[in-house]
Amino acid sequence: LQRRLEELASEVAALPLNRHGVVQPAAPPEAAAPQPEPVVPQAEPAAEPAAATAVPMAAEAAPPQAPVHAQPAAPSPHSAPALEPDEHSPRITSSMGATLKAWFTGGNTIVRAAVLILLVGVGFLVRYAAEHALLPLPLRLAVVALAGLGGVMLGWRLRHQRRGYALTLQGGGVGVMYLVLFAAFRLYQLVPAGLAFPLLVALAAITAVLAIGQNALPLAVLGFAGGFLAPVLASTGQGSHVALFSYYAVLNLAIAWLAQRKAWKLLNALGFVFTFGIGLAWGLRQWKPEMLASTEPFLLLHLALYLFITVQYTRQLAATEQPRLPLVDGSLLFGVPLAAFGMQAAMVRHLEGGVAVSAACFAGIYLLLARWVWQRLGERARVLTEGMLVLGLVFLALVAPLALDDRFTPSAWALQGAGVAWVALRQRRAAALMLGLGLQGLAAMAQGGNSWRDSGALWLANSRTLGALLLGAAALFTAHALWRARTQAGGDEPQAGLTQRLFSAPVLGVMHGVMLGLGLLQALTGLMAESAHAPFKAPSYWQLNTLILMFAAVALYALHRRLSWPALASVSRYLAPLALLTFTLSCAAEAVLSSTQAGWPNYRDGGLVTLVALALAGLWLLRQRDAQASTGSSAWEHSTLGAFALAQAALLGHALASGFITRHEAWTPALFMAAPLALAWWALAQAQRGRWPFAQHAQVWPQHLGWPLVGLGLIWVLAVNLVADGSMQPLPYLPLLNPIDLAHALLLMFGLRLRQLQPLVWPLPRRLALGAVALPAFWWLNSALVRSLHHWAGTPMWEHGALGSGLVHTGLSLLWTVTALAAMFTASRRGLRGLWLVGAALLAVVVAKLLLVDMSHLTALLRIVSFIGVGLLMLLIGYLSPLPPAAKETSNP
Repeated sequence: LQRRLEELASEVAALPLNRHGVVQPAAPPEAAAPQPEPVVPQAEPAAEPAAATAVPMAAEAAPPQAPVHAQPAAPSPHSAPALEPDEHSPRITSSMGATLKAWFTGGNTIVRAAVLILLVGVGFLVRYAAEHALLPLPLRLAVVALAGLGGVMLGWRLRHQRRGYALTLQGGGVGVMYLVLFAAFRLYQLVPAGLAFPLLVALAAITAVLAIGQNALPLAVLGFAGGFLAPVLASTGQGSHVALFSYYAVLNLAIAWLAQRKAWKLLNALGFVFTFGIGLAWGLRQWKPEMLASTEPFLLLHLALYLFITVQYTRQLAATEQPRLPLVDGSLLFGVPLAAFGMQAAMVRHLEGGVAVSAACFAGIYLLLARWVWQRLGERARVLTEGMLVLGLVFLALVAPLALDDRFTPSAWALQGAGVAWVALRQRRAAALMLGLGLQGLAAMAQGGNSWRDSGALWLANSRTLGALLLGAAALFTAHALWRARTQAGGDEPQAGLTQRLFSAPVLGVMHGVMLGLGLLQALTGLMAESAHAPFKAPSYWQLNTLILMFAAVALYALHRRLSWPALASVSRYLAPLALLTFTLSCAAEAVLSSTQAGWPNYRDGGLVTLVALALAGLWLLRQRDAQASTGSSAWEHSTLGAFALAQAALLGHALASGFITRHEAWTPALFMAAPLALAWWALAQAQRGRWPFAQHAQVWPQHLGWPLVGLGLIWVLAVNLVADGSMQPLPYLPLLNPIDLAHALLLMFGLRLRQLQPLVWPLPRRLALGAVALPAFWWLNSALVRSLHHWAGTPMWEHGALGSGLVHTGLSLLWTVTALAAMFTASRRGLRGLWLVGAALLAVVVAKLLLVDMSHLTALLRIVSFIGVGLLMLLIGYLSPLPPAAKETSNP
């Protein structure tokens, strides 16, 4: 590099420069030699900027071949990247991902991996030698210790020539010495406790001094990793937990001392993960309630240490005053209370109110610490202060559910995951964002598996319900933070890095939708599950659930206006129809499953109140949306509310008739159809008068509701004529004037009215459309005959074997013949060839029926009536309409 710099300096010095430092262009080869210009004396300027004249003047004064010692220029954007990343930079040490990337791309990856593998191998070697007694114990430990010390000394000597290699050797050697010292103390009792811990303290101090002196994060990480792994690799499953946690306290004190001088995120995370991870593993296997007095001080000590480390991390980075640095270690800020409170909750569960008191203490710690940090660091630690304030409020919110149920619920995970995601979005930290979202996902799965509920728990005020609400609140808080980040983000650029893509508007939008749905699902399912344990009978379970859904729709719409969060309004648009549909289905199921009164008790016991509340809430939502000129309500929203009104009119009419009319074979099915038809007719009139909400979308009632109602009416025709006998007791039965037949007439008139207002465009051929209307009409005509014979002659209805009655067969034969006569006669008068052919086909069916059915199954008298009656009618048909009308000719152009 030095030689190349001298060559470049020589080339610069040899360039033809004028007195102003500008390179003179070479004359073209074909141009003649320039004539000498007259020298015009010019006055020297009074002063020139030093930056502009220093280099040209030096170039003029120096000989042409003299090397110029130029200052190193700023790197150009196209310059080659450095061979190794700068592991000293706060931009590297303050990012977990950048630190790990620098670790594995620093030019010494193989050596670092080899040292880690050797550490594990040495641990296994020590254990194997102990189990098989290959060498005298002191000799084995001495050999291993000398190997570790040799690695440290060799690394120290190479620290200037090959820094990465040297640091790796030093870290590995320190780890080996940790392993040997701990094994000598606890496994083999070669070193007494009074000497072991001073040696451990000294080794930790030496490691910290080496790391600080060389500004070497890899050395610190390797050394402390070996220290934390020592009790794991050399463990025999027996020993004192006091010694273990005292040893870890020494290591963490060293990390805390380093945190006052360096913002080494990876080292902080390493100590946290090892300390609380190994502590959790020990607790799951060996902890007992009687150990509380000997373990609680260690938990509080490590909590205090890592709170100190968290604050020092922010203080170190704030002092650098470099832009765009993550001033908060989100993994520690939210991971430490999550782990510490989880262990604390497990340790004091056997104490009455212990978990709730612990939550209150944690809340006090974080609220007081937030105040102290703000007073000391001020605006530089705003994010840290806000995070601690949020944690304090989270623990404060946990006091109530934990006081009611002293089990630790997953709500703490979700709330702290929301905090991690919030900090990550503010600092654009991809890994932290994934961690926060993952914590909330784990909390949701844990809460989903928690189906236990104390039978004596208070309604709504129990851990399961409050936990679900807290999980939902955490997810909604995260969704709002994602939405705000999305509004400030750009598009997804194809050449962008992973972090840029993760924080692009499309990806943030997807995560926002997922978290919004997850939050609402958790909160609503928690409330709806709790509604099954309501201490009252009315409203019923399903009625209460529909009220919950509608209340959520109203609340979300109100919040969307306050928070300027459009997604809440969109969700509200779907929750309200879901509530209406749920209530309608529950009423329909009650009507079908009820053996008596066909669902009237459902309306009597809270159903009417729920119905009115749902209708008013739906109208309020429509009014609020229609009041916004920018958005307004949609046609499908009006259609949904209108369909709900029509369905409830049908079900309520059915319930009233079944509840207050003794014999409801006629009135109940008639009101089921007549009530929605009357409501729809009135709504059409209100729409024509321009009344809200009927005229808001003019096509809704005639097209979206009217014609579908007619289609459902045709289905009703098929069903009611199959099962209802039309009894009007104590009134006598009157064909065509009983409630069922009058409801048919109302359906027909409503269809004709719709045809006047908005003719229906059939998606099917016209013949099929006519058939869709003619077949139900023909079915009604046959059923009217069967009902009349049932009441006048005592023949059975369809479902009780009407086709087994000879009188019914005779009546049907005559009715079909009369129908064929009417169809053929009308076709002849109006020139409808297709209708005539239909009548002829029906007449052929009658003849086949006479020959195949009536002749063999009817009594002699009925057989006579059938044959004679049909024969006379056919004679009349032959007289009035013997031939089909001529087909209409089409002329070709």
